[in-house]
Amino acid sequence: MMTVYSAPNTRAIRVIWVLEEIGAKAEIKSMPYPPRQRAPDYFAVNPTGMVPLLIDGEVRLSESMAICDYLATRHGSPLVVSPDDPERPQFLQWLWYGESTLMTPLSRLNIVRQVERQGGAEVEVLIAGARDHVAARLRMLERHLEGRDFLAAGRLTLADISVSYPLHLVGMLGLDDLLEPRAAAYRERLRARPAYQRALAVS
Repeated sequence: MMTVYSAPNTRAIRVIWVLEEIGAKAEIKSMPYPPRQRAPDYFAVNPTGMVPLLIDGEVRLSESMAICDYLATRHGSPLVVSPDDPERPQFLQWLWYGESTLMTPLSRLNIVRQVERQGGAEVEVLIAGARDHVAARLRMLERHLEGRDFLAAGRLTLADISVSYPLHLVGMLGLDDLLEPRAAAYRERLRARPAYQRALAVS
């Protein structure tokens, strides 16, 4: 059986959600967060000390969207849009938007929040700049969602699962005021999916 190492409020939620959508079984090993600090024995399993980690026989993957792609493709899931589908370019665009364009400023802001808790200097200026970057990227999402329930192909795909995690961070970082109506409703549609709810309970 496959094994997935997870921790609360991490990108591992994407992997567990995909497992639920495709009906695949895996042993979920939940780690305290951050595992590299609170579970030192985990370094023997994954030298980076980070989650998620998938072990499937000889296959070991630690990039969340690589794991999602591997699982969905292996199971022939419609979560992946095929190369001959005219929606493939949109699928690719939003698949990587979630992990690069939107996650980059959120990661920066998360670091700034940690500095803020430790009493760093000029924090307010850094926060304002990071908020502006997040807002600009969320406006891009808002425009794309006009007339759409999902990002590509008219159905849930890995692109939506990719974007769901940074949208989760938006809430965790207290940035819900930056979400415009379509993006806010989109996040709620994703959260309402039974497979997402099951994944959330496990992760």
